[in-house]
Amino acid sequence: MKGAIFDIDGTILSSMDIWLDITYEFFRDHNIPISKNETLSYQSLSFEESLVSIHDAYLPDISVDDMFSEFQRRANEKYANELPAKPYVIDYIKKLHGDGVRLAVATSGFPELVEKSFKRLGIYDYFDAFAYSAEVGCSKSSPDIYLLAAKRLGLSPSQCTVYEDILTGIMSAKSAGFATVAIEDATNVHDKDRLIQCSDRYITGWDELLSNI
Repeated sequence: MKGAIFDIDGTILSSMDIWLDITYEFFRDHNIPISKNETLSYQSLSFEESLVSIHDAYLPDISVDDMFSEFQRRANEKYANELPAKPYVIDYIKKLHGDGVRLAVATSGFPELVEKSFKRLGIYDYFDAFAYSAEVGCSKSSPDIYLLAAKRLGLSPSQCTVYEDILTGIMSAKSAGFATVAIEDATNVHDKDRLIQCSDRYITGWDELLSNI
């Protein structure tokens, strides 16, 4: 492996519940009757796709730009001050970096939230490249974001491993020739069997990879 491409939410950061909570709170504050379980339907979409879907289905009178600003405001404080890294993932990132592996991010999140949280955790400077779903205009059901990350690392898919917690991401990365590692998260337990089947490796914690390097 010459390159490692990391998802962020649910992979590096223990943040997937936060996004579910933010989405649920957004619906609640706009008097939209929807359960927390129903918000899981937005998990496989890019953030931009989620906003358009919510706008079209529930809030046609509020602009997508205004919705974007509201979500960004809700998330900003949590990423800047609160969200923890998953146990041992920082150790793994530092180990790969020390071994000369080139590191990239492939995320549907906001660039400024990535920068704030990574700098707070002391890992921002370990990464050589960043790729965002907004740049490729599609969700992780397409491998475009992983291909962009690999391109920015100057590597081919066959030289990179993708680390993801989302089934659609694992499947699309695999289809493009990447090796894949699926990370267990509280929000993907319903997909565990398929994650095990579709990925090259399934881990319940980052310590499992540290013991092998």
